[in-house]
Amino acid sequence: MIQHLIKKLCLGLLLLHIGAGSSLAQKNTNSILLHNATIIDGRSNVRPYQASILIQDGFIRAISKKKINVGRNVQEIDCTGKYIVPGLFDTHIHLATIDLSDIEKARNATDKILENMLQHGITTVRDMAGNAPYLAQYKQEIKSGAKAGPDIFYAAQFAGPGYFEMFSQGSRIKMGNSPWERAVSDTTDIAQVVKQAKDAGVTAIKTYAEMSSELLEKIVRAARKQNLLVWSHATIYPIKPSDAVSLSVNSISHAADVIFEQIPSDSLNISYAWERVYEGIKVDPNILNPLFTQMKENKVFFDPTVFHATNNKLDYSLEILKLAHGAGVKIVAGTDWIYPENSDMVPLYNEVSLYQDRAGMTPLEVLESLTYNAAQVTGLHDRGYLKKGLRADILILDSDPLKNLRSLFEPEKVIQAGHIVK
Repeated sequence: MIQHLIKKLCLGLLLLHIGAGSSLAQKNTNSILLHNATIIDGRSNVRPYQASILIQDGFIRAISKKKINVGRNVQEIDCTGKYIVPGLFDTHIHLATIDLSDIEKARNATDKILENMLQHGITTVRDMAGNAPYLAQYKQEIKSGAKAGPDIFYAAQFAGPGYFEMFSQGSRIKMGNSPWERAVSDTTDIAQVVKQAKDAGVTAIKTYAEMSSELLEKIVRAARKQNLLVWSHATIYPIKPSDAVSLSVNSISHAADVIFEQIPSDSLNISYAWERVYEGIKVDPNILNPLFTQMKENKVFFDPTVFHATNNKLDYSLEILKLAHGAGVKIVAGTDWIYPENSDMVPLYNEVSLYQDRAGMTPLEVLESLTYNAAQVTGLHDRGYLKKGLRADILILDSDPLKNLRSLFEPEKVIQAGHIVK
């Protein structure tokens, strides 16, 4: 049904080398000079400062507090009184879990969602499970300029056979048999299926449900051999969050699920776990704080998706986020929420507003969760903060985002890979 979507894919990032000895006048096509802005770097330990930025051939060529002299054919933008931040990330979305039986309808909806993301300053996303050929085609079309949208990095979803059987009931399509959507068990050739996932263009394996700790360890080892990341659900019944964290997975998702660390392993199945939630289980810092200490030590990122949780009346997720942040766990901003197909405000704003208003994160820490930390958890070292040599994903803002977070999502200009796209 979807074979016609599979094209020859160029999934690597094209890094354009700029020689250290090149003169600024030699290669000024696609060059932009941003004058005299307040630079907010994206890293919470870097204070805002006044400077100008030269963008050339998709990359930041220079950042200087002094005047930058350039040659001809450079577009100059006066940013006096304005603020510059890195492009934003949503680190937990699902673009390709929609009905793809009508491809034209699906693509029309996806086009609108991606365009709206970009208009609100989201230049990169981490897709946490979906149809890989569909995502790969979009990634290539966005890279080539044929479509407008954020750069897409995506995962293959691994779970136990029972999980996929549950979702396949009543459908002619049986899930769990594709490289990007794989049912695994103790008898699966893990090295082979991880390699197949990599060949489908994924950045990571998302470990989801119904795995033993031994099986998860096999997946983590195989992924690392293939230079893939592992993005895990916090709880992979019967695996507890501490089981995944002890293996140094790259991230765990969902603050609401972290509370299952408090349930004994011999009782941890999905139905019993959620029964305890609806009975009113309370957050126990004495149990959870050691988990967060281990997350910090093992450099495991946390995408808490608290907007999703609080919309489902799981307000205890905010208490869990506050504990994790207080322990020094690196937070990454993701929504796991439906995006509008029109120009409405994006749910990522709702997510990070909770970080500041309800979890005690400072505006700089919130920005870091949207930029620097988000790039790191996605395995990207060419973006996420503002430095010479990095990819020029940049937002120009009319007002100070440290005083009003909403301004992050209402950029005057959006620059993606050196091109002004808004």
